[in-house]
Amino acid sequence: MRTVALCFRDGQQLLALFGTVALLGAACAPAAAPAPTSGGPPAATGATAAPAAKPAGGDPIKIGYVWGVTGAVAEIVRPASEATKAFWDDLNKKGGIKGHPVQMVEIDSKYQVPLAQEGYKKVTTDDKVPLVILASTGDTEALAQQIGTDKIVAITLSCDEKWSMPDKNPTIFTVCTTYQDQMSTALKYIKDKSGGKDTKIALSYPDIPFGQTIVAVGRDFSKSLGLTLVDEQKVGAADVDAQSQALNLKNSNPDYVIIQHVTGGASAMVRSGKQVGLTSQFLGLNYAFDEPTVKAIGQQAAEGYIGVGPNAFPGPEVGMLADMTAAAPNLTGVTMRSIQGWAIATVVADALNRATAYDSASILAALQKTDIDVKGAIPGSKWTYTDTSHVPTRKSVFYQVKNGKIEKITEPIDPPAR
Repeated sequence: MRTVALCFRDGQQLLALFGTVALLGAACAPAAAPAPTSGGPPAATGATAAPAAKPAGGDPIKIGYVWGVTGAVAEIVRPASEATKAFWDDLNKKGGIKGHPVQMVEIDSKYQVPLAQEGYKKVTTDDKVPLVILASTGDTEALAQQIGTDKIVAITLSCDEKWSMPDKNPTIFTVCTTYQDQMSTALKYIKDKSGGKDTKIALSYPDIPFGQTIVAVGRDFSKSLGLTLVDEQKVGAADVDAQSQALNLKNSNPDYVIIQHVTGGASAMVRSGKQVGLTSQFLGLNYAFDEPTVKAIGQQAAEGYIGVGPNAFPGPEVGMLADMTAAAPNLTGVTMRSIQGWAIATVVADALNRATAYDSASILAALQKTDIDVKGAIPGSKWTYTDTSHVPTRKSVFYQVKNGKIEKITEPIDPPAR
């Protein structure tokens, strides 16, 4: 069974927030997006163009990245950003997209909605990008109406169910199993593990749009499964301590605590729970379970922690990891989030190679015909978008920390009907 090794330091606390704004501009480019050159796309394996005789040298295809390289989601975005840069650098050296280099226009939103709104305006107005990558539920919600008005294509790391529905948000795509499907799958997993006994659950989440996405499913679907919801505790995304919430949970004494969070709040909740003697089984949804979160919890407290994984951890069975190593040997410290960033860039490159032009309408049409093997980067490995579904997969995989290592404990699981 495959495991992921993690290193710890004695007394490891929360990882520090990173303070520098990363604003990656680029050399001047024409205001209008370039039209494709004549002829078909270069031969490719997956979405990465085959090596060309010379690096890409045409007018650039600009893509906006408005996400929190620093701030409360830095441990998610920073490795994704580094992997994305490495992907486009490699592709551009091999001829780019039909001779055009891809230019990554990056704005650090610091996980702050006003900065995301400013960044979106900058990349769409000044840089005239046809495609924007966003990272948070709050940012995407704040910008959704404007995105719809502008008819700009947006891909968001927020996995709220509403972004998977083109009838509600025609030009927005999400990148992993929805939070609601993760939640229902986690509840069914708990139900199956209970063996028919009365099982009590609790929820822990930040009181922001991202945290609220799982509440309705948590309340309603747990009831339909016969699970008893005994508590809900709110922890801030950047909190370093959750002692009072942990003591409240100790009083309600749930068998399981399901966490919807990011590194800061998730690690505070688990660590504080162990400090006050809470014996509940913690189970983290996607962004509450990754290498930085487990490390921030601390080796002893993290032991036994379970997570829902709609993205792959590095391992020999993840073919995309071998691609990354070959194409970007200088990319170090690869994590689940690095693989996620590389996979998203792979999907974008695939769509650009198939697009008839580099405007939003053409890219939207190409994205809606996405059906590629991302070599183990997501459960089931196939990344598929259609004109009726803007989510690449609905499957989840469960992992657990065992002897300080992240170990896969299930194969891909489809969500239950709800």
